[in-house]
Amino acid sequence: MPWFSFRSASSRHKELLDPDTGTGTPRTDTPKDAAKEAKESSKESRKKTLKKGERENLEKPKDLQFYTQLAHGGSTKRINTFLSLKDLYSKLAIELEIDIRKIMFCTLNTPKIDMRHLLSGLVVYNDFIFVHIQGQARQVQIKKEEKALGITITDNSMGCCFVKRIKPGSVAEKSGHIHVGDQLCKLGDVSLVGCRHYAVAAKLRDVPVGGMLDLLLVEPKQGFDSNLCPRRAPAIPSTVSSDSLQDGKATVRIKSDGSVQDAVTCSWLEAAKLKVDDLLEAYMGIRDLELACTLLETSDDNTTKEEFSAEINELLGEFGFPEDFIEGVWTVIEEEREKAAAKN
Repeated sequence: MPWFSFRSASSRHKELLDPDTGTGTPRTDTPKDAAKEAKESSKESRKKTLKKGERENLEKPKDLQFYTQLAHGGSTKRINTFLSLKDLYSKLAIELEIDIRKIMFCTLNTPKIDMRHLLSGLVVYNDFIFVHIQGQARQVQIKKEEKALGITITDNSMGCCFVKRIKPGSVAEKSGHIHVGDQLCKLGDVSLVGCRHYAVAAKLRDVPVGGMLDLLLVEPKQGFDSNLCPRRAPAIPSTVSSDSLQDGKATVRIKSDGSVQDAVTCSWLEAAKLKVDDLLEAYMGIRDLELACTLLETSDDNTTKEEFSAEINELLGEFGFPEDFIEGVWTVIEEEREKAAAKN
């Protein structure tokens, strides 16, 4: 696997000296250790260049509140600002009195299984969060008659992969066994719980054409959602100004790794996501906005193309992205960042 280091080979050999005797034994850092140390040093350097107020804004989450309810029915609860997706799920589980492992995904302002309203990107102050939990499990068998099954898979960054879209006329649609919102739990004897969506997609691709897909699926629990209308939380209090909503200060973005940041700091991502999706189609023959987001967010802690390339190969090496593709993604990142900086 490729790696990148800011240090020369000779500088990786150091002495661990005893302060009293001045003697010691040589230490040899691995290339990965060297790259990691250089990366951490670069991150600390960038952090020190920020003004004190800017650091505080990055480190302190906005004091926001959100209303929530189980999608299949239940009482309305309220949660405070969350620091990550795991923190959000923990607060939802506590308030709604459910097992956190049963949470599949959340939709905004509607209890229906509508992936257009999936909680996966921006969350505005007055969004109402509906929580979809595991329902009935079922075992299905589907013959893979074509190379592509025809489903788009995403995950909740907490170990649950589920079906986001089904392509009309595809093998999946014709089978009638797979539905939007279904969690993919097992493929044969292989557990898919805890896998990211791209890893599950790769396992499905590995099944040869003509082979059988033996899948354990779990559907979201459903109740009287057909009688519920899309809703929002109560009106925004006077302490939250309309300017805060417009500039993103009362909005948070949930990244694909589960971390959270103010939307105002990542406005360039939306434009870049579509361009990277075009690159995925051109180089890899696939379209996957979730994967595009993952690629872009990997750049957050990298300042050079070499760092970015090394991390992509480490995290997503199974895709075998060509260097030209990675270079194209980095070019998109730099261009969109520059545009965003110019606007600010």
